[in-house]
Amino acid sequence: MKETGVDAKTGTVLVEIDPRYFRPTEVDFLHGDPTKAHTKLGWRHRTPFKELVREMVEADRKQVQKERERHDRHG
Repeated sequence: MKETGVDAKTGTVLVEIDPRYFRPTEVDFLHGDPTKAHTKLGWRHRTPFKELVREMVEADRKQVQKERERHDRHG
């Protein structure tokens, strides 16, 4: 990907993409460990796992619906 943000007046490149910071689209395994947040900050999660999954699925469902509606409008 070779996109840049260029100042229209001067032609100076202000922003450019650095592929070193790309991450894979699909990650096989994601694992989080809240131990440090608990130890250093006293943080504890309040959302039960099943509720978290429900929220994630609902967010995905809404996104798919928006994409469908956009496709139907511009289709």
